[in-house]
Amino acid sequence: MATIYDVAKRAGVSTYTVSSVINRSAFVSPQLTQRVLDAVRELNYTVNEVARSLQTRQTKTVGMLIPDISNPFYAQVVYAVEERLRAEGYALILGSTHDQREHQAHYLKVFGAKQVDGLLLFVAPGDESDLAPLVAMRKPLVFVGRRPQTLDADAVFADNENGTRLAVEHLLGKGHKRVAIIVGPVELSANEDRLAGWRKALKKKRLPAPDSLVGAGDWTMQSALQITTAWLERPPEQRPTAVFAANFLMLTGILKAIKMAGLRCPQDVEVMSSDDYDWLDAFDPPISTVAQPSRQMGDEAAVLLLKRIKQPGRKSQSIALQPSLHVR
Repeated sequence: MATIYDVAKRAGVSTYTVSSVINRSAFVSPQLTQRVLDAVRELNYTVNEVARSLQTRQTKTVGMLIPDISNPFYAQVVYAVEERLRAEGYALILGSTHDQREHQAHYLKVFGAKQVDGLLLFVAPGDESDLAPLVAMRKPLVFVGRRPQTLDADAVFADNENGTRLAVEHLLGKGHKRVAIIVGPVELSANEDRLAGWRKALKKKRLPAPDSLVGAGDWTMQSALQITTAWLERPPEQRPTAVFAANFLMLTGILKAIKMAGLRCPQDVEVMSSDDYDWLDAFDPPISTVAQPSRQMGDEAAVLLLKRIKQPGRKSQSIALQPSLHVR
């Protein structure tokens, strides 16, 4: 494997000149720059990133944790994050926690060992105290999608209270009186916000918001299938006539339960969900949604993290992005 000394010898320059060209750390004449680049190409030279990180105290890497890589929402967020980081010369290291605290703790140790320059984190449900040391030591960290409840740190998230309120008001405007909601783990701020939006919309119409119309799933199709099946086994006057799902995967579970019960959507039970994708245009019946600003969320989070890396002492910032109602 070629070294920087081999490149310098081939180009007929000093190692300092080679380093200046590669790192763009000092001016080098166009002629010498071309000689160095030609030597790099001919020798197939690659930079020793470990050595460079020891010298610069930066690895130009960012660690990111998401709950589930198979969920299209998180894929959209990651796409935008990676695009922004790549443009700034950073590489992304990704891990899936499946909303398990032990998986989160494992990846945080791995990221620490890799000496990543910053962290982007969809926090797992549960106690946040294990993250307090990261905040206290001012490790560049941005919470994504889910607001930290006990920590003063940068965060980018969607206004899920307002998004859910828009959806439920839409359903109520179509004449529904019993609108149910299925959220993810209730200890997460995003789901607390969704429940608040659901209650606010019902209160505005002077309708009750009973716990019997609240389902706590785990983001999966199966969890929503079980919850909805139980609701549809009730007498007709107690069943929900409409259901709002906190994500696309749980929406599919609701639709499956309606079909298994021999009912029709939307004639018997109407459904809406958070998350919006182009392929929903092919659904029959059409499904209205609250479109999450997933790519904007990823881009804003990456930008905020890069600011934190460059300015460690800056005041923490929270950015709330607005979902939008997509009526089909």
